[in-house]
Amino acid sequence: MTDKLLLEQKRIDDLISAYRKGLTENVLKEIKILSEEYPNNYLIFNIYGVIQTDLGEFSKSVSFFTKAIKLNPNYVKAYVNLGSALNHLGKYEDAILSYNKGIEIEPDYADAHFNLGKTLNDIGRFEDSIKSYCRAVELKSNFSDAYINLIKILTFYKPKSNILNPLIQVTKNLENLNYNYNKNKKIPDEDVSNFFKLCNNIIIEKIDKIEIIETQIYRNNHIDLNCERHFKVFNKYNVIPEFCFGCFKVQVEPKNIIELFKLYFVFDNLNLKNNNSRKCMLELREKIAGIYKGYIYCSSLNEANKIRDEILLILKEKINNNISVKVKRGCSEFALSYPMYKNINKEKNELMNYKKEWKVKENIIDAELAKNNINTNISKQSLKGVSISDILVMRNWLSYAKTIGDSSYEKISKEIEIPHFIEKDLSKQLIKRKEEFLSLKN
Repeated sequence: MTDKLLLEQKRIDDLISAYRKGLTENVLKEIKILSEEYPNNYLIFNIYGVIQTDLGEFSKSVSFFTKAIKLNPNYVKAYVNLGSALNHLGKYEDAILSYNKGIEIEPDYADAHFNLGKTLNDIGRFEDSIKSYCRAVELKSNFSDAYINLIKILTFYKPKSNILNPLIQVTKNLENLNYNYNKNKKIPDEDVSNFFKLCNNIIIEKIDKIEIIETQIYRNNHIDLNCERHFKVFNKYNVIPEFCFGCFKVQVEPKNIIELFKLYFVFDNLNLKNNNSRKCMLELREKIAGIYKGYIYCSSLNEANKIRDEILLILKEKINNNISVKVKRGCSEFALSYPMYKNINKEKNELMNYKKEWKVKENIIDAELAKNNINTNISKQSLKGVSISDILVMRNWLSYAKTIGDSSYEKISKEIEIPHFIEKDLSKQLIKRKEEFLSLKN
């Protein structure tokens, strides 16, 4: 390599190093200079596109990736990066064409199959998405992101093809397991333990060590509550979206991990008139009180009150008489900024109303989302029955219980390892959570 080429490569390496350090402003100045000095270097234009993608400037990134491809039509990474930028712009078919071009050049490039799977998932082509993810993990056995995305799809979609993949096989094996749910009989502790161990052993037998950084198990209906959008509004402008003023929830608070597992079975077998979305979860938000929780989402205060009364009767039959069941309004974070928001006593006229001037802020976020085509509104209604995701989340539940001193986890499984993310998330709130758990016991 000539001295000139060595210098060129060193400047590119230094640029990448600076970008990794977060020196974005300096990097943008330098890469503009580099692109002018070395107009035939496809690597520079690919890096330029990656930076613009990270900045959310997807139209600009498309032009740079296109330039890189023009300079080197066989550079596969540029095709994959171009596909990702096109996907963000909502140009899904163009994105698919770009990924497929990359795969045509390099059939064994796992990232191309993975990104193709993401775009296919975004537009609701779940069968094809699963095939792409399976191909990605076949090519790269430690491809954790592909495994996780595949696991998520399998919570709401059942493959129609006979696909050879360990996750698909495990899913089929789990489908054959039916928890004997008797609505007129309490759920015994040993049933919870036996069912979890049976499911967990199936996963261990077929899949190498695999984890997900998730602590919530959902049973979603076909209605997208669009919570990600609402939190974008709240987190950026500290205003509560208008939609959230009509959102109520029934909150269930189990006293220990055994009760949380039992609530999972109740929610999985719950037959509500509107099949309301629901979830079981651990509380890991630093400023929010509580340990174990279940939520049923409702579209009015009246509906929430009716479901509260209904679920109270079910929990008495299935778990015990003492589980806390309350009606709450919207998300707990909102009440930290606006304490009046949580008040729901209509008789005292305490319902906080939406401030019309907040609409301007919501419109700004909606314009940003429309620009980047974030929400495709594809229905992803949860499948009934245990999934790989459920069992992996339950492992995290058990590790949380062990960490905070809830010894009832031993009734389910004593062989529990504490994942790093649980240790990290609890590190600043462990004393608080232990005290909260002890208060539940007393």
